[in-house]
Amino acid sequence: MSELRTYDNAQLLHHWPQLPHLDDEVVCFVGNFDNRRYPHNERYFNRELMLVLLTAGHSEIRLNGRPVSLSAGTVLLHGPDYLTDHRSLSSDLEYMALSLSESLWAEEPALSRIVAQLLLTMRRDDDCTLRLSPYAAEHLRSELEALMSLLDSDHRFLRRRVQVHCEALLLDVADWLSHKTVVREHVSRRDRLLREFHALATKHFREEHSVGFYADRLAVSRQYLTRVLRAETGRSVNEILSELQLMEARNLLLTTTLQVGEVAAQLGFGDAAVFCKFFRRHVGCTPLAFRRSRGV
Repeated sequence: MSELRTYDNAQLLHHWPQLPHLDDEVVCFVGNFDNRRYPHNERYFNRELMLVLLTAGHSEIRLNGRPVSLSAGTVLLHGPDYLTDHRSLSSDLEYMALSLSESLWAEEPALSRIVAQLLLTMRRDDDCTLRLSPYAAEHLRSELEALMSLLDSDHRFLRRRVQVHCEALLLDVADWLSHKTVVREHVSRRDRLLREFHALATKHFREEHSVGFYADRLAVSRQYLTRVLRAETGRSVNEILSELQLMEARNLLLTTTLQVGEVAAQLGFGDAAVFCKFFRRHVGCTPLAFRRSRGV
């Protein structure tokens, strides 16, 4: 199983600095099978608002443990703190993607309201995908292409202009979403438990490390939660939480100047020594040695 890693605009631009972007707040780009912008079969903890339009081919992913099928003309839209596991994709895959940091949309009231409405509707419908008509898909493609051109321009008021463009684009998505016919699929108790656990874990893994917390919030016994997760994922509750904590620890050690004790505190470890022991057990070296090995 591949290592879980964070996915945000800063890391995306570190690998592909030539992508159209505004600082590390907005990145808009095209991709295909040969130039995917992410390694195949890699799992991500996403930190940005993501909109992806498939323009050709198909892809299979798991989003917070839920299987999602994507085909040409489908939009995938989800907010931060989602676990994305890329399972398979066709050799003719082509897509366009927009990645927005909260710092861009949270400060602009109209844009913030649209984002909140979209994410609320997607959660209510329990579906992060939207199938577009050929006309709507072509219109969205044109809007994304225009945004990429704008990001590469020297517009004097570029940041505000980008906010306005994103607002118009997301308003169109909200309009198409309002006409969507929601088909309620049957979801088994085990599948729903799996989805709800992933949503809780990605939100609370920094401060809540006990199985009991998640079992209580999900109104099941610890034994039942452990049994379902082991059967569906091959991992225990503690293994999943440890994986998320290690992902965040690596990210903080490599991208911040926080002391080891401060990293430990952010991850809910009351004692830096306990954190160091936890890190060494899973990674094979101390946090400081890990930093030095990466040239930080």
